[in-house]
Amino acid sequence: MASINTTYLRDKMYAIIVAAGSGQRFASDTPKQFLEIAGKLAIQHCIDAFDGIDDIEGIVLVMPKNQKLWQNIELTANKPLMYTTGGTNRAESVLHGLKILAPSVQDVSWILVHDAARVCISQSDIQKLMQACNDKNQGGLLVKAVNDTIKYSEDGSHVEKTINRSNLYAALTPQMFPYRQLVDVLENADMTRITDEASAFEQAGIKPLMVRGRSDNFKLTYADDLLMASFILGKKQ
Repeated sequence: MASINTTYLRDKMYAIIVAAGSGQRFASDTPKQFLEIAGKLAIQHCIDAFDGIDDIEGIVLVMPKNQKLWQNIELTANKPLMYTTGGTNRAESVLHGLKILAPSVQDVSWILVHDAARVCISQSDIQKLMQACNDKNQGGLLVKAVNDTIKYSEDGSHVEKTINRSNLYAALTPQMFPYRQLVDVLENADMTRITDEASAFEQAGIKPLMVRGRSDNFKLTYADDLLMASFILGKKQ
């Protein structure tokens, strides 16, 4: 596995937008990444955020295996758009995206992985993460502090205890790591126990850098999240 102390290069940087999910908790026959929000498809909002950053060379879109969902959708960018389909879980989907990039990158090239369901991602947060990871020569992720009181329940119906939130953070995306190191940790991870790239690094004994992100970088999960996303994106436009 690549050393965490390797000096990484800035001249090759790519984004992978993971849009392969089916959105089972979302009350729509159309996956949330292909719904129109504030005049654009959700995934197009994500593309635009990364497309506007000079240091990013290209964008990989990891799409659902069922091509009927997206083959007739027109997505645009000034940077090259590359396409692949997802795997049976998130780690496999990201690995598919990394495989597409293999001919274009070096082992130390930076890769930013983003969830297509996080449509409100701001360019300022992306650049903040890029700057922090470059300054520290270390991979990391956007996070936000947990402000709600957190309850723990064994049966899902009764509270067992309150969790101390002072050291709790919610993981956001993008998450940014060097290409070869990211490939290595994902290929060697127990995929049943990881939910994002950072958790694969944690499993490998590597502590990712945390960079505070905006609270409006939330994930579309339920149908009523569309109202909030529409409001935020409308204000940005």
